Amino acid sequence: MNRQAQQGLLVEAILGRAEPSGLRCLPGIEGGEARALQAYRGNAKALAARALGSAYPRLLEELGEAQFGAMAWAFWRAHPPVSGDMADWGDALAGFLQAQPGMEERLVDEARLDWALHEAARAADAVFDGDSLALLGSGDPARLRLRLRPGTAVLGRRIVWRSGWRALHEELDDSAARFMQAQLDGASLVDSMEEGFDFGAWLQQALRQGWLIGAEEIQ
Repeated sequence: MNRQAQQGLLVEAILGRAEPSGLRCLPGIEGGEARALQAYRGNAKALAARALGSAYPRLLEELGEAQFGAMAWAFWRAHPPVSGDMADWGDALAGFLQAQPGMEERLVDEARLDWALHEAARAADAVFDGDSLALLGSGDPARLRLRLRPGTAVLGRRIVWRSGWRALHEELDDSAARFMQAQLDGASLVDSMEEGFDFGAWLQQALRQGWLIGAEEIQ
């Protein structure tokens, strides 16, 4: 068995997907392969709980350490990390939870919010282009769209965004939430605005909160 195959077998054994047949530890290790595998698995469980807890602090507080740790290990086994940066791991958790029989929807929503805040906090910096907002007075709204701050997301009626070094969230009214989602999807201003939507009031709020970084023409 070559080295790559051995590494693959070790990973499968740690995850509990395969029997550790064919694995050999170094001579002199007390307990042999079973003890070594137990240590590897314990380290993986601790890493799973620690990494996922960093991205999902509200869910961790809600479930408690023991239940969260068990959930993190189950998630690791179903969706193991594919990146060397553990901060990238965890985006599939809400879907994983939703697929569990009897799972409370509020916990799924909590997971979605946690991950959106995690992603917003890691989003790239962006420079506010105030001059581009002149397009709102001179351009054709059917060919204009807004540029929202990187990391901004809309979850139902809740907006998530980055302000400085912090990720924040706030509840919107229905029309504002739908407008912002349409802008995130790349729609024009005309196609995004519902009848009765107060764009002027929304624009003031967006500038005050730092949601907006500019406007652009749709090519």
